[in-house]
Amino acid sequence: MKKKLNRKRISKSKFKHRFKFDKKLNLHFSKKSLTKIIFLFLLISVYLNPKSFTYFYSSNKNNNRKILKEIISFEEKAMVNLSMATFDEFYSLNSQNKLIEENIKFEKSINPDVTIIMTSYNFDQNIHRALRSVQNQSLKNIEIIIIDDCSTDNSADVIRKYEKEDPRIIFIEHDTNESPMKSRSEGIRKAKGKYLTIMDGDDALIHKDILKNSFFIAQKGNIDVIEFNHAMYDNQKFYEAAQFFYELNLTNIIYQPELSNIFMHENNNFPHDYKNRAIWGKLVKKEVFQKMLEYIGDELSDEFITWGEDTLMVVALLRIANSYYFIKEYGYYRNIGNERRNSTKANNKVCKPNDKIKDFSYFKFLKFLVSKAGNNDKYQKMAYMEVTTGIKYENYLNDFKMGQKHYELLFYIFDKVLEFDFLDEHQKENIRRLRNRAIEKRNRDKINL
Repeated sequence: MKKKLNRKRISKSKFKHRFKFDKKLNLHFSKKSLTKIIFLFLLISVYLNPKSFTYFYSSNKNNNRKILKEIISFEEKAMVNLSMATFDEFYSLNSQNKLIEENIKFEKSINPDVTIIMTSYNFDQNIHRALRSVQNQSLKNIEIIIIDDCSTDNSADVIRKYEKEDPRIIFIEHDTNESPMKSRSEGIRKAKGKYLTIMDGDDALIHKDILKNSFFIAQKGNIDVIEFNHAMYDNQKFYEAAQFFYELNLTNIIYQPELSNIFMHENNNFPHDYKNRAIWGKLVKKEVFQKMLEYIGDELSDEFITWGEDTLMVVALLRIANSYYFIKEYGYYRNIGNERRNSTKANNKVCKPNDKIKDFSYFKFLKFLVSKAGNNDKYQKMAYMEVTTGIKYENYLNDFKMGQKHYELLFYIFDKVLEFDFLDEHQKENIRRLRNRAIEKRNRDKINL
C-alpha cells in the first residue's frame, strides 16, 4: 500500500513540474514540454497534409523562380527598342566633344552603385569614345577609375581634360609600363562601388541603359556576376557576337557547382573560344572581385601578364562567384579593327624600365591552372587541355627566345601535370613529348638551369 502511495506522489510531483495552473486557470508549459508538443503537432500536420512538409524546402526555390520571372520580364521590356541600329545610333548621337561643349554638370558620387575600371595604353584617338559612352550612361551614381599604363602618346592629356569636367573620374598614371593585369587589379582594390565593371580604353558601352539595367537585375536577384552581350567592330562594320551562355540557351541563373565547371561544357572548346574568357562586359559584385584577386594571389595579380590575363581572371571568377546570369542586351562595343592602336607619338614620354619577364606570361596562367587543380578531375582536365593545346597553338617552343626563368616555369608545369590522377599512358606520353621538345630547344639555346 505504501509503495502505491509513493508512486502517486511521484507522478503528481512530475505533473506539477510539467504543468502549472494559476488562479485564472492559465496553463504554463516548460520548454521541454513545449518542444514535444510542437514536434507532435508537426507530425500530425504532415500525416494529414504531406505537402505542408515540402513547403519549407520549396519556398526558397519558388522565390528564386519568381525573381527569375521578374528579371526576364524586365529584360524583355528593356530590349523592346534595342536592335543592331543601336550601333549606328551610338555614333550619330555622340559627337566627339559633345559632353564638354554642353558643359554638363557631373556630381561626385560618395557611395557609387557602380565603378567603371578603365585601362588605357596609347589610346588617345579612341579613349574619347570610351569616356563619352560612360558619361552618357543613364546610371549617374557611378565612379570612373582610369589607369593609364605609361602611355607614350597623348592619352594622359585627353584623360585630364575629362577629369576636369567630371569629378567622378579618378585618374591613376603609371610611370612604368605594368601590364593590363596589374592595372585592373589596382582598380579593383581602389573601387568603392557596390558592383564593378572593367573595360578597355579603346572599347565602349553601346547602350546608354546597360549599366542601369544590369545593376537592377543584379540587385533584384542578388547575383554575383552579370554578363551582357557584346558586338565586335572591325573596319567600320559591326558583328553580333553572342556569348556562349546565349548560344547554349542558358537562360536561368547559374549557381555553383555548375558554375565552376562551365568551361568544361561539351559544346564549349575551352582553349580556343576566346570570347568566353573576356573580363570586360561583366558587372561583378565588389567583394567577389576582391575574393577573385585573393584566389589568384598577389604574385599573379600584380605580375606583368600581357596575354592570358583575361582567362586567368575569368577562370578564377567562375570558381569564386556563387551565381551568374547572362542578359541578351547588347551593351559592350569591342574594337578589333586596325585603328585600335592608331595613336599619336606627341609627348615623347619615356617609361621607367621594367625588369619583369615580359614574354611567356601565358606560362604564368598555366602554372595557376596546374597549381589550383589539386585532386579535382575536372580542374585537372582543364589544365591538361590548356597546356597541351595552348603551347602547340602558340608555338611557344619554336618561335620565341626563352630565358632560364621561362624554362624553369615550363618544366614545373610539365612535371606537375604528369602527377594528375586522370592521365592515361597516352596522355602522359603527350606531356613527355612536349617536355622533350623544350629540353631540345633549351640545349640548342645553350641555357643551363
